[in-house]
Amino acid sequence: MIDWKGAMGIRDIIAHHYFDLDAEIVYNVVKTNLPEMLVIVKEMILFVDNND
Repeated sequence: MIDWKGAMGIRDIIAHHYFDLDAEIVYNVVKTNLPEMLVIVKEMILFVDNND
């Protein structure tokens, strides 16, 4: 299950609080969570394309 609220939260931090970023934390979040999110987003796109 994707934590969409968390994804939106990290986007907000990157966009608006960039001076407070810890690059190692951002890297770890991207490395561990992005691959799963990418699979889900691709499935969503296929679903929309096939049901349009």
